[in-house]
Amino acid sequence: MKIGDVMRHSGASAKAIRHYEAIGLLGPIARRGAYRCYTAQDVAFVQLIRQAQAVGLSLAQLRGLRTAVGSIDWPAVAQRVRARDAEVAAEQARLAAQRARLATVLAEIEHCLQSGVACPAA
Repeated sequence: MKIGDVMRHSGASAKAIRHYEAIGLLGPIARRGAYRCYTAQDVAFVQLIRQAQAVGLSLAQLRGLRTAVGSIDWPAVAQRVRARDAEVAAEQARLAAQRARLATVLAEIEHCLQSGVACPAA
């Protein structure tokens, strides 16, 4: 399969696919003359890379997700996704606490405005 086929099946650009190869996420890619020859496993991994990036995983976090024979190491993928889910949950908790503080401050300001009392500076 040529790079154009990988692009059509994965939605990734040729530049991105070459970048994944350059940083070691894909590869080694067989060549036939000047052309790279991709496998179905390569396409699946490019699709996985794009899905993982869409949920906030970095390219660095995706290293090591292929086995020695080039297939996807699904237990490792699941572990990374669980870790990302925990990060998102922690961020949600932090944001919920921040929203609660904002609501308190806003309620105090609105009380001051409605009662005509000067709002304290802090």
